[in-house]
Amino acid sequence: MTNRTMLQFDYATVHGHTVTAVLGETRYGAPGWWAIAIQLGSTAIVLRVDEDSDEIIALLDEEPLARNDRKPLTTARWEPVAALAEAIGSTLGWCWIGRNYLGYLDMFTLSFDGLEPQFCFVGVASQVEIKRITAIH
Repeated sequence: MTNRTMLQFDYATVHGHTVTAVLGETRYGAPGWWAIAIQLGSTAIVLRVDEDSDEIIALLDEEPLARNDRKPLTTARWEPVAALAEAIGSTLGWCWIGRNYLGYLDMFTLSFDGLEPQFCFVGVASQVEIKRITAIH
């Protein structure tokens, strides 16, 4: 297994920024998310899944909605992710990167407004699945 990294940017450059939207990219009429964009004004953290390995790739990108007009509607489109609507207006907290026992980087975890992890983004079957984390007391 080669040495890889999930984050394709310095997370410190976006830590503490306010979330202005959370968008999901669908494709080919298939259910589920091909990518999730956490909008931070004019840029976004985009979480994509690698179709071959199901690994999550996290990069800093231009505003995803700006690309909507340039993509054929039959291949991809961005739409609001209702499950993450509560994150809008929050600030980005910490992030964590998960590697499974085979060495694949297939989980990215985020907190909003603090340190406690709240959401996991997991690469499964060429999709990004969203999981909520809750503490057990």
